[in-house]
Amino acid sequence: MLKMLRSLVVFSCMAWLGAGSGRASCDGNGNRAGAGTETVGVALLFDGPSRQAWDHEEIFCRELLDLTRGEMNLQFVRFPGDWTRAGLLARLESAYADPEIDMVMVTGLVANQILGSLESYPKPTFLPLVADARLYGLPREGRGSGKENLAYLSDRIDFRHDLENFLELVSFRKLAILADAIVFGAVDRIQEETRRVAGEEGIELVAVPYSDPEGDLLSLVPEDVEAVMIDGLARLSEKAVDRLIDGLIRRRLPSFSLMGPELVRRGMLVTNGQEDEIQRLARRNALAMQAVMLGEPAAEQPVDFDTKRRFLINLSTARQIDVWPKYRTLVEAQLVDAELGQEAPPLSLAEVAHEALLTNLDLLDRTYGVEANAEQIREARANLLPQISGNLSGSQINSDNIGVVTGAAAERSLSGSVTVSQLLFSETVRANLDIQRQLHRSRLAELDAFRLDTVQTAVIAFLEILRAETQYRVQRDNLERTQTNLELARDRVRVGSSYIADVYRWESELAAARQNAINTHAQRVRARENLNRILHRPLTDPLNLTPPTLDDGQVFTSSDELQALIDNPKGFRLLTEILVERGLELSPELLALRDVITAKEREILANRRSFYLPEVALQGQLSEVLAEDRPVGTSLEAETDWSLGLSATLPLFQGGARRARVVRTELELEQLETRLESAREAIEQNIRSNAHLANASYANIVLAAEGAEAAAKNLELVVDAYGEGALDILQLLDAQSSALQSEEAAANAVYNFLVDLLNLNRAVGSFEIFLGPEERRELLTETIFGISKGQTNEN
Repeated sequence: MLKMLRSLVVFSCMAWLGAGSGRASCDGNGNRAGAGTETVGVALLFDGPSRQAWDHEEIFCRELLDLTRGEMNLQFVRFPGDWTRAGLLARLESAYADPEIDMVMVTGLVANQILGSLESYPKPTFLPLVADARLYGLPREGRGSGKENLAYLSDRIDFRHDLENFLELVSFRKLAILADAIVFGAVDRIQEETRRVAGEEGIELVAVPYSDPEGDLLSLVPEDVEAVMIDGLARLSEKAVDRLIDGLIRRRLPSFSLMGPELVRRGMLVTNGQEDEIQRLARRNALAMQAVMLGEPAAEQPVDFDTKRRFLINLSTARQIDVWPKYRTLVEAQLVDAELGQEAPPLSLAEVAHEALLTNLDLLDRTYGVEANAEQIREARANLLPQISGNLSGSQINSDNIGVVTGAAAERSLSGSVTVSQLLFSETVRANLDIQRQLHRSRLAELDAFRLDTVQTAVIAFLEILRAETQYRVQRDNLERTQTNLELARDRVRVGSSYIADVYRWESELAAARQNAINTHAQRVRARENLNRILHRPLTDPLNLTPPTLDDGQVFTSSDELQALIDNPKGFRLLTEILVERGLELSPELLALRDVITAKEREILANRRSFYLPEVALQGQLSEVLAEDRPVGTSLEAETDWSLGLSATLPLFQGGARRARVVRTELELEQLETRLESAREAIEQNIRSNAHLANASYANIVLAAEGAEAAAKNLELVVDAYGEGALDILQLLDAQSSALQSEEAAANAVYNFLVDLLNLNRAVGSFEIFLGPEERRELLTETIFGISKGQTNEN
């Protein structure tokens, strides 16, 4: 919004009227010219009507307005060209002839190349977009042009570097350069240079000029071309640009934008330009124009401009055309659509915790185990219920058997019986039922503990991804700084203010920085796969994580009031006591041990009672001979019998086994009680330890940020001093190392605090992630009241 408002000020100030010319006077604040400051007429000369022309003109004018605010009244007059050489020269003559024009600013790319070789410049003329002054033979004397009224900015065209970068990304042997025909006409000498470089690299270069901005540009590119470089699309409409980009993707043609990052963000594959290059050029040009306004000669304004080149790759386009950069290229380049997973639904810290409880396989494994063990209660209870069994038996005896012959036994018989038994009293069986119930409660408490561990593991894995992402950004920034310092060292060597050893040292540092960036990239991937495993997702699933902040309440209650109470040793000690009390009350580990102790006490009681309590059982049986074959004697077929019995059993002597069981279980009880006390101490110590860590890591957030800021400022000063030759490479290396360490510490500080805070939640035995707003507020109130009460009592 601010940018748009500022743009409106500039538009109203300069009376921009479409493609026509207009003039208006304004001071640096965007106000109409008034008395008291000098009025300077500035001609704006550009190639012709186009969206890019308006954008460039706005940037250059805005920088000049900001720099001269309060010093000058600027009167801007537009002199638009018609996309021809003759038209540009005619418009320039008109600007020189206008008595209200004091200086000329040329913002058109084509105009900058055409107007750099004039015989004379009647008024100060500024050419900030000269492609390569060396190739065009522009005048040079010392740091400036040395030619009266001429100031320009120029960098050396490094087509070889662009070509090598393109070849590093994708292999090809036939390359097309697509550009506006008028651009080809303006950069004829650059064409010769590019053809020479391409030939040396074994690349066949094809020039593809176009004259119709709304025509089918892609049809002009030969079918056997394997890659395309794009330049000079200024006259194309937005729709035509999008149509060209879509066509390149459909043909799966790798594209290199020579016009900077904008086209890559819209879908071209790669560029070697920087986001702020035009902004930097505009600032340098504004400084030169201000100096001339204040009386300095235009011929003495510095002409060298160091273009910062860095790969920008559109990964979405790369995937569509099946081009995959190497890891080294990925870690050094800026990336569009780099965050794989942005298309996935956002995932917050609390959502990760809830999903882990539902999907984690380890937790599901434990849950099934507890459910299976719960059946032991039913098994134990079954022994107290009636037992019913049935029996069916048949027999056949040889016919000459004495029993068969005498009629005492049947030759063949079939009989059935039903037996019912009921245990009336058994201390052992009843004790086993009580013990299994207590053990099940213990296993449920252990399952609760494992749930807390699962949440802790999932949330820390979530934070480790964010930490890895931050570390990756830090290492990439360090890599970029190292590349900048390497270029700075090369510049120093070129001007003779340093030795080649500096370059070699920075090349070594660059290799190490690349390794660190690649390693942190691998850590990012590992961290994401780890969280996917915990959440039982496919390991390569994209993740779109929403980073938590310190005050969003996802992890722990935040309150200025609470912070004020614990921002001192006394308040912190009282808060720790409250957390310890709460933790000892909620700890599932202690609950599990208490249930095991209760079960052991019941076992001891049963073992003691086994000396004098018998086992009493009732049993009844009903039997009938269903069929028999008895050659002689009385047949018992259909004979029914029944019986009923009561038994009481008490072992009198088992060789001392019962006494041994009593002693053993009593010792096991003492062991469990000792273990419970040890666990209480361990939990209390764990809560106190994590409270101290969280308190310290919270304080470290501000300190680490202050340290990183100071180290960054120091590095900036040292870099400037190194560039001027005032400091040596060792001092710069030390400053950069300090800045890297401080930046890493600052990046880790927040995540260290969140991890410590989660560990404290786990030690207490409750995660506030699962509390609603009202519950959270109630807990906060109780905590503040507890601290306040403790302070009052102590006072």
